[in-house]
Amino acid sequence: MTIDDITFDESDKNLFQVDDARLRADALKHSILPRLHVVMNECISTIRSVYDVEVLDDSIISWYPRFRVNRNKDLKLLYNAAYVGIGGARTKSKWCGIERKDAKPVQILHFRLGLHLTVDGLSIYMNHWFTRLTDASFEKYLNFHLKFEDLTHTLCHRCCMQPTLYWGEECEPISPFRDYYRHMAKNRLFDNEFMSRCPSPFPITSASLKSSLEYFVLFYPIYDSYIQISKDEPVRFLELIDKANRWLRVLEENQEGSHGDRSAISAGAIQLAREAAEQRVKVMPAIRWQVFQRDNWNCVSCGRGSQHNRILHVDHILPRSKGGKDTLDNYQTLCDLCNLGKSNRDETNLRARP
Repeated sequence: MTIDDITFDESDKNLFQVDDARLRADALKHSILPRLHVVMNECISTIRSVYDVEVLDDSIISWYPRFRVNRNKDLKLLYNAAYVGIGGARTKSKWCGIERKDAKPVQILHFRLGLHLTVDGLSIYMNHWFTRLTDASFEKYLNFHLKFEDLTHTLCHRCCMQPTLYWGEECEPISPFRDYYRHMAKNRLFDNEFMSRCPSPFPITSASLKSSLEYFVLFYPIYDSYIQISKDEPVRFLELIDKANRWLRVLEENQEGSHGDRSAISAGAIQLAREAAEQRVKVMPAIRWQVFQRDNWNCVSCGRGSQHNRILHVDHILPRSKGGKDTLDNYQTLCDLCNLGKSNRDETNLRARP
C-alpha cells in the first residue's frame, strides 16, 4: 500500500468525538496509526532519495497512542491525537554534543519530528522537551537558528510551519527572527517548537497527504541539523538545502509535463474505477468502528491486522449493487490485501467460515 491508497475521512474525524475510551483507543491504534505509518514510511523513503541520508541510522520511528493490548484495568484516557514521527535512537554514546543537568549520559534525544492527527486535521509537528538539558546544550540549537535564521524561516514559510517565539523588553512583538532568538537565549526561554499553521482539514485526501509529505521532507534539514549538533558533528544544512532545491525543480518540471490528454480513458479503466468506488462506499462512523471491534480489529479472512502492517477496511458481504444493506450483519472486516481480491460481485461471507 502506498500514499495513493490512504485517506482520512469524516468517520476518522468523528472518532475523536467517541466517548468510549477503549473504542477510541483501539480505533486509533488499529485503524488510524497503520495509515499514518504508511505516510511516514514514504516520508523516510523520500528523504533517502532527496538527501542521500539514511534517516534510521540515527533515528527511530515512534508513535502514539502506545498502550498495552492486555490490561488489567479499563482504559480511562480519551486520546485526542494520533502521532507517528522520528526521534533520536536510544544510545549511551552517540549524543556527546549535549549534556544533561544531572551529568548523566544523554541516552535519548529530547526532540522529534512527526505527523500529528487530531479532530482539526493533520499537522507536521517538531516538538521537544529540553528541560533536562543544560542551558549550554539548548543554546547550541538556538545558535544554529541564529546562524541560519534566513533559511530556516524561509523553510518555515515554505512548509507552512509556525515557530514558537517569545518577545520582551529588548525584543519587540514584531522583530527580526534573530532578535527573538537572542532574547530567548538571554532569558533562558528554551521553548522553540514548530507546528503547522493550518492543519490539513478533513477529509484528508491522498493529494493533501502528498503536500504534507513534501513539507515534512523540506523541513527535514532542520531536524537533521539538530541530530548533527547532538552528535557533536558539523551540520550539513546548506548541503541539504542545495539538494532540496534540486528536488523542488524536478517536482515543478514533472508537474508542468503532467498535463497530457486525459480524454482517452478506456472502458476497462472506467469499470475498475466503478468497482473501486463500490468498495469504498462510506460506512456510517459508529457502525464502522463497531464492525472492527466485533471482528477483534483483525481481517476475518487472513487474521492479520495492524500488528502485521495491514490496513483494515469495512467490506459489504452482499454488495450494495446486489441489494446489500448498510447494516452491521452485512459488514465484515478485511485487510487491504484481502479486500483487493474481493470484487463487488463476490458475496462471500468470510465471517461465516469455520
